[in-house]
Amino acid sequence: MKPNIIHSIVVCLAAFALPFIVACSSQEESLPDTVTEAALYLNVSTLEQSRSGETANLPDNEQMHSVRVVVLHADGSVEHNRHYSLEGAQAQKYIILKVSPNEKKQIFLFANEESVSVVEGVTGGEQTLTGFFSSYTEKSEGFETAVNGLYFTPDYSGGKPIPMSSMYEIDFTEGRFEGTFYVVRVATKFTVNFKNWRDEEVTVKRFTLAKHADKNFLMAHVRNTDQNTELFDGETWIKWLKKVSDASSENDSYETTEATGWLKDYELPATADKAKTYTNGEVSVGKPTVDMGSPDRSKPGVAKNVPVFYLPESMNLKAGATDGEQEYKMTINIKEGEEEAKVKSFSFTLPNLKALFRNTHVIVNITLLNDMEIVVDVIPYSEVKLDPVFGL
Repeated sequence: MKPNIIHSIVVCLAAFALPFIVACSSQEESLPDTVTEAALYLNVSTLEQSRSGETANLPDNEQMHSVRVVVLHADGSVEHNRHYSLEGAQAQKYIILKVSPNEKKQIFLFANEESVSVVEGVTGGEQTLTGFFSSYTEKSEGFETAVNGLYFTPDYSGGKPIPMSSMYEIDFTEGRFEGTFYVVRVATKFTVNFKNWRDEEVTVKRFTLAKHADKNFLMAHVRNTDQNTELFDGETWIKWLKKVSDASSENDSYETTEATGWLKDYELPATADKAKTYTNGEVSVGKPTVDMGSPDRSKPGVAKNVPVFYLPESMNLKAGATDGEQEYKMTINIKEGEEEAKVKSFSFTLPNLKALFRNTHVIVNITLLNDMEIVVDVIPYSEVKLDPVFGL
């Protein structure tokens, strides 16, 4: 039986309004309960769940290793610019900041900035992302415009933590504000599962994925267009994603999630090459375990090391599409017999993948059959229920 196909939802880092614990840090401001000063209470945390509701075990590179919070006054000047180094991969970070009351504020959140070695779209030549942030001290102006213009060529080799970002707007009055915040991974993730039903071990010499972009913005560039307005139905795009996630959790049918639509109208950097090809090396797929007496107990052979890779959000438009629908082609080269040079190639467009917006996790299931045919299922899905209180 083919697995159910679930709509593409982002895998998010979530922050929930839980009891706040003040961590030991010289950059955090501890306020007792009796203090009446204006204070912003942030709980930035990861809460990854599978659709069964169980907590997912995320690799270190998909968690937070550092967090930066930039708070802007209503006039756009910097009120706070704080960086917090975490002790390894962590799921939560509690932060308290004294702030001026009675004004609208913008809160920019970033994680794992150290993974961005060079940013583009800035004046004054090349610099690291940390160098860019360091240039914006208290009362500095122009941060919002500058940070929205940043883009970079990502490097996810060696398990480097994935950069994350988000922005929220709040109306802040006197007293405390306790908020729920998310940081969203800039990357997209692919997991490729091989299921081998042949009567021998299979060697996949390589597989490729085309066409993806080589650069992405630091901040998401979701367009303010009629198409998106209709898609979001009066909500922010993050709240819209929550509804899509809920639909996926309640009814695992492709028809239900397809009806919610796809986020296709967003921007990539003008200098991005949108036609890059990802290439994965050799994959060894084991023999199946066949139980002739109880066929239901038979199990396919699987890859000894399941390929997992990360790419920038991309936009490879489908020919003839008028609404931004995209498509991506995979090519697989499989060794035939014992001859090293004898390889059979299969090419196919990934089904059920109409957009590749940031933080999407795409699972590709490839079934290998005895007649040298393959069956491909693509399951873009959500690992976490989104539950934002307010959005971008």
